[in-house]
Amino acid sequence: MKYLIETIGCQMNVCESDTLSEALSDYEMLKVSNVSDADIIILNTCSVRSQAEQKAFSYIGRIEDLKKQNPNVKVVVIGCMAERLGTKIRKRFKSVDLVLGIKDIDKFALKIVNLCKFNTVNSDVLVNNTSQIISYVTIIRGCNNFCSYCVVPFVRGREVSLDNQTILNQCQKFVQNGTKEIMLLGQNVNSYKYGQTNFVSLVRDICKIDGLKRLRFMTNHPKDLSDELIELIANEKKICHHIHLPMQSGSNKILKAMNRKYTYEYYLELVYKLRTKVPEISITTDIIVGFPEETDKDFNDTFEAIKNIRFDGLYVFKYSPRPNTKASNMLDDVPLEEKKNRLSIILNEANKISSEIVSSMVGKTLEVLTDNFYDNTLEAKTKSGRKVFIKNANKDYLGKILNVCIEESKVHSLFGNIVV
Repeated sequence: MKYLIETIGCQMNVCESDTLSEALSDYEMLKVSNVSDADIIILNTCSVRSQAEQKAFSYIGRIEDLKKQNPNVKVVVIGCMAERLGTKIRKRFKSVDLVLGIKDIDKFALKIVNLCKFNTVNSDVLVNNTSQIISYVTIIRGCNNFCSYCVVPFVRGREVSLDNQTILNQCQKFVQNGTKEIMLLGQNVNSYKYGQTNFVSLVRDICKIDGLKRLRFMTNHPKDLSDELIELIANEKKICHHIHLPMQSGSNKILKAMNRKYTYEYYLELVYKLRTKVPEISITTDIIVGFPEETDKDFNDTFEAIKNIRFDGLYVFKYSPRPNTKASNMLDDVPLEEKKNRLSIILNEANKISSEIVSSMVGKTLEVLTDNFYDNTLEAKTKSGRKVFIKNANKDYLGKILNVCIEESKVHSLFGNIVV
């Protein structure tokens, strides 16, 4: 039997799809990339933003047409949207055979197999055994922060830290199978705690794995980013000098309404500490525009914060109410056109800053890890997370750490040649 997984959402969704894929492989199922070749179509969904849900609905709608042509194909919807809208999905789309909410994650593979009535093999531990240059490892599920705009605690539940030894074993298995870089994932990795092991001690232990070249982690919550972790980033060579630190707003009034539990001044102090201890660190962030009661002054505070901090990159989103959240009871009083305008202003400034940062790298030699190859081009990343493209390259360099002389830059990307 052949299956296809379509993933909508963040790196955690990608990680969960990879884990499910390996579990299905243990049941001797074959992964395909073309939907017309699949006996089972699995859609892994996100519910954090309405746009992600609409994208999932559109995908299911397209699959309905396929199922009319081939009634034997099975359609499975999993993940956060499945958790939030399970029964509604089944009622709206008769083509969907199985809906599995994210809280059933440990049962995904077995339930899918049972749906298709396969002979099963024992697969209690879901570990990705394939050779991947970069691998994702989830260390904590759920969230306790209840930011007023965020649906995650309602669909993924409260925080649950996974067994530190299981995490270490999984990381070791990845490295043994060729992984060079590991990305640790969680809604808030900084609050990881399993027994006597906190996040800093977990990171220290993972960095001891022979053969591991690089380690990253996300997402970091500003209120939980400790001085101890900043020191570790500065002193541990395997930790990449990039941190994703969502600010969301530069207005203290809006931060309070968002229930972020820090002020802009506190956030700014964290940036100062990071750049003092790790001068070359790349800091990226998330911004929400048009939150309820965001005035022109509040927005301007955010705009000035972006100009002041000069993030290496940012993701900016228009606010949209999510069910069950505290903000959904607030008056969504910023008009859609104004949200679009504010988003455009932020993006333009962010792209200008990013262009200035990458242009300053032209002429420098940077260390990169190559992780993709297509059309005679190697795609790589610097330790700071910048994409680097090496044209007219040799596939034999895939998965290698190389020195590259940067010869050209664009808004977010760098282009160069290998230094022999």
